[in-house]
Amino acid sequence: MHRALPSLHERIFFPVYNEEKNIRETILHTIQTVEDSPYISAYEILVVNDGSTDNSVEIARLMEKIFPQVRLVNHPRNLGYGEALKTGIRAAQMDYVFFTDADRQFDILEIHNLLIHLSRYPVVIGYRAPRHDPFMRLLNARGWNILNRIFFGLRIRDIDCAFKIFKREIIQDIHLRSGGAMINAEILIRLKRSHVPIKEAPVSHLPRTAGSPTGAKPTVIARALSDMITLYRGELGPIAQKQALKFIAVGMINTALDALAYIVLTRGFELFAHHLTIAKLLSFLVGTISSLLLNRRWTFGLRTRLSAREVVRFYAMTSLSLAINVALMNVLVGLGMYDLYALALTTIFTFGAGFTLARLWVFRERRSKQKTYAT
Repeated sequence: MHRALPSLHERIFFPVYNEEKNIRETILHTIQTVEDSPYISAYEILVVNDGSTDNSVEIARLMEKIFPQVRLVNHPRNLGYGEALKTGIRAAQMDYVFFTDADRQFDILEIHNLLIHLSRYPVVIGYRAPRHDPFMRLLNARGWNILNRIFFGLRIRDIDCAFKIFKREIIQDIHLRSGGAMINAEILIRLKRSHVPIKEAPVSHLPRTAGSPTGAKPTVIARALSDMITLYRGELGPIAQKQALKFIAVGMINTALDALAYIVLTRGFELFAHHLTIAKLLSFLVGTISSLLLNRRWTFGLRTRLSAREVVRFYAMTSLSLAINVALMNVLVGLGMYDLYALALTTIFTFGAGFTLARLWVFRERRSKQKTYAT
């Protein structure tokens, strides 16, 4: 059950690039929705035109003259999606900032799917359920999510869903660098690093009926990847490197604990001195339990209660890593490689596989366990 919402004052803005067939209906539908909303008592609508070459600006100016709550901000040339979002965020003056695209692939009525969570969360973001895009765009989105998980540890269902609402002081306090399509990921990465709780809510995604999408253009993708590399080489990247170093350190600690437990069992207890296999299994168990707890808490920073699913996944990962290690070693030696070289390559590959599985599969943040936030 949701707590009662305060009377919301909200800035709604649309980044626009060549949406002359959509912008008028988008604005009219937004005004009607907000006027009828039981949650919003004051609002403004900002149209951020990012250098459109069609009649988007003229239509937006006409709407600005008709409706006093509509305002146009114009970029004389196309600066990129990220710059349009930053303009809308910086210009916000009301308590909350909401943005969506002007292509009418989202129903503004579903803003209420987000508003109902604002009594508990300062940030609520939509995820498209289901997403109506061509196969290649869906494939690109999947790859994009995986890249952001690997490089930045970002675990979000739908990073680029253009249906998000933020408490103004939180979003305006973030110093954003991306100028292109990396902007959504950067916002979420920085919020996660600041431990800001984020609620994800399903929203409908409609087929585009007018205009042309630009997100899959090679220049847009190249700029997004360039921004990703810049952020990774800057202040946002080291987390993956630190996690990898911690993962290695935990591996060394657990190897030492395994060896120590084996020595204690076989040298201190006569029973185990005659049953070395059992002693080795117990010492291995000591090492894996240590690995599970240390990696979960220290390497990946999870603070929620340990779940049975995580334990099962961890031991599945451990078994798979062991199988990969043994199989690869046999293959390389069978191909005639010197055994110490084969051992080195096998160790590196097994570490990479284990670290990736641990980061993306085993120690995943459980969305249902996010802490709440009182507005």
